[in-house]
Amino acid sequence: MLILRSMKPLNRYVIIRKLLHLSTALVPLCYVFIPRYPMVISLCLMGLFSLFVDFLRLEIKPISRLFNHLFGKLLWEKEKETLTAATHYAVAAFLSVYFFDKWIAIAVLLFLSLGDTAAHIIGVRWGKRRIDSEKTVEGSLACLVICLSVSALLPQVDLIVLFVGSVIASLVEFFPFGIDDNFALPLISGAAMEIMVKLL
Repeated sequence: MLILRSMKPLNRYVIIRKLLHLSTALVPLCYVFIPRYPMVISLCLMGLFSLFVDFLRLEIKPISRLFNHLFGKLLWEKEKETLTAATHYAVAAFLSVYFFDKWIAIAVLLFLSLGDTAAHIIGVRWGKRRIDSEKTVEGSLACLVICLSVSALLPQVDLIVLFVGSVIASLVEFFPFGIDDNFALPLISGAAMEIMVKLL
């Protein structure tokens, strides 16, 4: 059911957050040139470090106060009591590179970095039809357009596989599954693409 609620405004801290999210596109772009093994090791270390920082932040109050003082304005409210989006991304990036074909991993991580960012910005600025306070039809359509555009630049993967991945990524972005998009989007769309590869 579509509802009308205000979304998080594009204030200075949201813009910084989205620029940081956009910068994660460097990970799949680096993977174009870096072999799989060093990429897996690097992302594994990044994921473990992010989990360790979050553990310290959530369990040790002085560290939590320091972290919130430095970065609190960049966090969504729900992240103050659970893992940050950065940790979800780091773990999902590692799992994507470890389990998926190289070019599928590159595709889904670009879907996340570019498509999810577009979904939020378009949804906040022009979204009218909302399923909850953070998801809009317009934003998810923007995500789909970006994912399809990324797909057009990846001839290494069958176009129908990329199309399915783009649609799944946009659906994951749209529906509130209760799982962070940074974790769910690349893994669900990547798994769907791997299944499609085996079926073709």
